[in-house]
Amino acid sequence: MKRMSSVWIIPESKIDKHLKSLEAIISQVVSVDVEARLVPEWSVAPVAIGLVGNGCEVATRNRGGDAHVAPLLEFGGGIWAWMGFYQEWEWERSSKKGGRCYSYRSTTLTIHFGFRNVGHKPQIFRAEWAGWAKWNGVTYGPQAGNAGHPHWQFDAVESLWPRETKEAAKEYLAVLKEEASAGEPRTFSPQAVQPSETNDLISSQDFSRMHFASVAPWWKVSPRDRHVHFPRSVSDVEAWVKGCIEYTLNELMRLQ
Repeated sequence: MKRMSSVWIIPESKIDKHLKSLEAIISQVVSVDVEARLVPEWSVAPVAIGLVGNGCEVATRNRGGDAHVAPLLEFGGGIWAWMGFYQEWEWERSSKKGGRCYSYRSTTLTIHFGFRNVGHKPQIFRAEWAGWAKWNGVTYGPQAGNAGHPHWQFDAVESLWPRETKEAAKEYLAVLKEEASAGEPRTFSPQAVQPSETNDLISSQDFSRMHFASVAPWWKVSPRDRHVHFPRSVSDVEAWVKGCIEYTLNELMRLQ
């Protein structure tokens, strides 16, 4: 497999066309009173593309700061599932015609829960598809090593757990590890640990750092069982965004 064949570079004009196609996909699923637009920030490196428009609101992402999200599905009682969109492109070179050409880095869809006109919208999970890009700033390679691409990441525990409780649990876990590695081994009785302490210790783990492959044909014979795949065109990304949103909506409807 030629890794470099997974790198695709396109001019800025094609990215603009790609964003229009994505806007059409997103506009079909968000609340009818929302204007969903994707606006690139060409002045930053890498180029960042986010969701904006009337009816969108600000929410805090687990990685990368604040982002605009659009109401996707109402559960009842005023609570909505909200969707965020984020995409990155890396400048590669100037074109022969004087324009700019970019390579694909990643696309992320985030799902948040919350009320309209209320700032607190915890991030529950996200879907990401990273490309074969210069993640270290020098050479092309995969993001997060052998992690699945595309993949899901689950953020609910980290988003909902009180920060002070999580920090206290981490400190407690560090003490337990230190005691376990020093001196003579001691007999430890699991019955001495309270359920609340167990919950705190488990919840202090950063589960959002784990990648759950969404395309993993492990039942096939190697090398067809690979769980790492990279998009090769804007059409791949558009089809993935459309299918990912449709599947997410179907699953969210189970909560209504």
